[in-house]
Amino acid sequence: MLPNRKGKMENNFHTNCFACGSNNGIGLGLTFYKHEDGTIFGNFFADPKFEGYSGIIHGGIIATLLDSAMTHCLLMMGIPALTGRLSIRYSNPIRTGAVVRLEAKVIDESHKIFTLEGKAYVDGKKAASAVAKYMRSDSPNLRLDFNSVIPV
Repeated sequence: MLPNRKGKMENNFHTNCFACGSNNGIGLGLTFYKHEDGTIFGNFFADPKFEGYSGIIHGGIIATLLDSAMTHCLLMMGIPALTGRLSIRYSNPIRTGAVVRLEAKVIDESHKIFTLEGKAYVDGKKAASAVAKYMRSDSPNLRLDFNSVIPV
C-alpha cells in the first residue's frame, strides 16, 4: 500500500473488511492516516448499533478498532501480516455517540514478528489500549498488489 501525499491509503485487496472495507455497508467504516513518524491515526463515531450494554460500545468492537489500527500501521509500511496475539486493556467505557481517536505504532520487530501498540481515546482520555503481535504473511492471498492501490 502506498499512502498518497496526505498519508491516507486505501487498497482493494480487502474491500469487504468489516473494519475498513469500502464495500462493506454494515462495517465500521474506518479510515486511517499516517504521521511522518510512522504512527497512524483515525477516528470512529461510536454509533449505538455497536453497543453491548445500554449506551456502551461492545468490547469486541473496541478490540476490532484497535486491531484494525495496528494492522493498518503495518499495511502502510507495505507489510501484510496476521494477528497472532492481541491483549486489550479496557480503562473506561466508550459511550455511544462519542468520537473515538485511534492511534497505533510499531514498538518492536524481530524477523517476521512485529509488536504493535494501539490506543483509543475519547475526549483526550484513554479508554482502551492494546499490545499485539503480528506475523508477516507470505500467503498469496495477503500479498499486497501495488497495482491495485486506489488513489484517494
